[in-house]
Amino acid sequence: MTQLATYLQNLQRFGIQPGLERIRALCQSAGNPHLAYPTILVGGTNGKGSTCEFTARLLAQSGRKIGLYTSPHLYEWNERIRILPGEGLFEGAITDADLDALLNDALPHIEAVAQSLGQPTEFEVMTFLGLWHFARQKVDAAVIEVGLGGKWDATNVTEPLVSVVTHVALDHMDRLGNTLEEIAADKVCIARAGRPFVTGEHKENVLEVFRAHCEKIGANFYQANLSHGDFALANRQLARSAAITFSKSFGWSIDIQSPGLNVRGRFETIATSPQVIIDGANNPDGAQNVAAELKRRQIQAENLILVLGILADKDFAQMTQILTPLAKIVIVTQSDSPRAASTTQIAPIARQFCAHVEEIVPVAAAVERAQTLAGAGDTILVTGSFTTIAEVPRPLSP
Repeated sequence: MTQLATYLQNLQRFGIQPGLERIRALCQSAGNPHLAYPTILVGGTNGKGSTCEFTARLLAQSGRKIGLYTSPHLYEWNERIRILPGEGLFEGAITDADLDALLNDALPHIEAVAQSLGQPTEFEVMTFLGLWHFARQKVDAAVIEVGLGGKWDATNVTEPLVSVVTHVALDHMDRLGNTLEEIAADKVCIARAGRPFVTGEHKENVLEVFRAHCEKIGANFYQANLSHGDFALANRQLARSAAITFSKSFGWSIDIQSPGLNVRGRFETIATSPQVIIDGANNPDGAQNVAAELKRRQIQAENLILVLGILADKDFAQMTQILTPLAKIVIVTQSDSPRAASTTQIAPIARQFCAHVEEIVPVAAAVERAQTLAGAGDTILVTGSFTTIAEVPRPLSP
């Protein structure tokens, strides 16, 4: 475990504290590193991580140095802070040594802010480290993923040249609002006056909120034309729109016919014979996207084994209702996360929609059981949360 991982564990008790005063103070203390390079800020209920990945890859194609800040991570904190182009499983991820050195340099700033404004949260510290690392590495630009919402998210300390909201669905309603319009009003606050705001949204009630806010502050509203039947393709199309819009400001040329790529943890195939797919869908909207992708790939229920582990603070009942009818066998599991719903919470719901339901913990054992049950031509899908898919062994034993 890195020094940073230990340090961040100790910050978890501070939870989520909305507000930009601490992150602003951190950045000011370090000389405003977030203003040293242009940024694209990407929010939305789902798809923002993939859109960030695609956008950064497009911008980095010509050898430009592009920072990429995303969350959550699958395995290590390092994955959140990357510079493309790079190498490795998570391309360009900051090394343990660099991450710990960065934290050591940042501690005086963090402690000073803690004294005056209260302890910065886990996410605020990580965001500050990412923004500062990109400045120290002299990136040409950075693509930043919003953590939660938009208005009070730590990433909104940036001054994005282009702001992007993928789309809006009901999630984090305890913090963002109980309606799509209320959630949209929070997310659109990443828009900036006189600059482009790009969205892949198509629901008219949400678009009305976006247009009204952009008109109010003088932002330039753009609705991307996307293929909504294919979620991954829509993310790539939105990324192209964002990258093209951004590049025009600098006279950069980009190849919009870039090859497709797999995004870690997003309908990612990690094994064959049987095929094992992992997807971090963690809310009902994400579950619907998984269902649509299964249909698009023509993976039928008679050939699907579902390993399902969901967080208790999500709408696990609705997610279970969406996903379990799509499989012939459901193995309910539970990650090590303290937020994880128990198998006894999920399994009774699953049994209403699937005749063969088992409860197996830990996740690795659940996946191993799925492998023993899989027949020729079967697919195993592990989904429900990023904490669940992070516990799937890589590589899998045959």
